[in-house]
Amino acid sequence: MSTDMTADPAVARAAEAAAEARPEFGAFFLARFLDLGISYDDEARTCTVVLPYAAHLCNPQGSMHGGVIATAMDVSMGHLCHHFLSTAVTIEMNLRFFRPLTGPGRCTAAILNAGRRLVHMESRLTDDEDRLVAFAAGSWHRLDPNPST
Repeated sequence: MSTDMTADPAVARAAEAAAEARPEFGAFFLARFLDLGISYDDEARTCTVVLPYAAHLCNPQGSMHGGVIATAMDVSMGHLCHHFLSTAVTIEMNLRFFRPLTGPGRCTAAILNAGRRLVHMESRLTDDEDRLVAFAAGSWHRLDPNPST
């Protein structure tokens, strides 16, 4: 049995993500490790995060682990706020799961209300058959000293 852990694709991805991670949007460790695809729709003012399915991200039942899903949904809202408003941090996030995710997923975040200091957003996770898997609502605190919007 080989002890070379770099032969394991998950370990190789983690090592690459750690080596190339930078403290900036889209380049931080978790986004790289989870291989998140992040895009924006300027007209709809949404952010979409594509979460690829990977066996090493699953729970013992074979579906995507809830913590991984929560991370992807949090990233979708954080990137949305940063792209359209300002940098912000999560104050709270409520999450409801409706069905297991057993393939790739797509989180689409939208702004519900953007105040001077607080931003309220939602993220909806759908599977590859466009079924709702999870719904998250969150509140974010804007960090910029003079927010405009």
